[in-house]
Amino acid sequence: MKTTAILPIFNEEKTVTKVLSVLLESSLLDEVIVVDDASTDDSFNIIKRFQSDKLKIIHLEKNLGKSGAVKIAVKSTMADILFFCDGDLHNFSVEHIKKLLKPLQKDKYFMTVGIRDRGILHNIFVKKFGPLITGERALPCEVFEKAMNHPLMKGYAMELVLNDYCIKNNIFIKRMILNGVKQTNKPYKYKNKVKGMGLLAKQTISLGIVYTMLKIFYAKYNAKA
Repeated sequence: MKTTAILPIFNEEKTVTKVLSVLLESSLLDEVIVVDDASTDDSFNIIKRFQSDKLKIIHLEKNLGKSGAVKIAVKSTMADILFFCDGDLHNFSVEHIKKLLKPLQKDKYFMTVGIRDRGILHNIFVKKFGPLITGERALPCEVFEKAMNHPLMKGYAMELVLNDYCIKNNIFIKRMILNGVKQTNKPYKYKNKVKGMGLLAKQTISLGIVYTMLKIFYAKYNAKA
């Protein structure tokens, strides 16, 4: 089975070097596709310096949001298994990749989701009840291809849509703690912290709206079932 990692980035110049290095180092990944979603910092120039036969770079002139960028990447691969991760991670390692991919290498039809480490109480709560908006996950390509035509698969809603699709289609979601993995808070990606806070608020509101709409769709689905 061919396994492809997809790394969507937007202004990740501080962290993308380490994340991409780890992806290229993993022997479990046959291909790594980086999608630069029209970054305005030095991210694109940084990834162009990497040399690897399994690296493919896609540069977008217009920002499409994470969902749009990822859909373009998926259309450019013939992979059986997709591995997704964000470009703003800290302490990310090949062991985390292995943890998420190993279950799928046994031909299991489900989605693994990595929960970033934020302490024992947070990890326990999210593992059992959390909304799972984390970007680190692995799943069969055919599952993503069926889910990506969902009307809400746009902007930053990719993870919520995938969760919704798997729940509706009885595809098991396996939650796994990624010990030590942290994420850069969005306000700290920008020199202008007000701009960063504005982006965070915009994404939070957007995800809240999408989450509410998915709950409505799911209620209708259950009513028909």
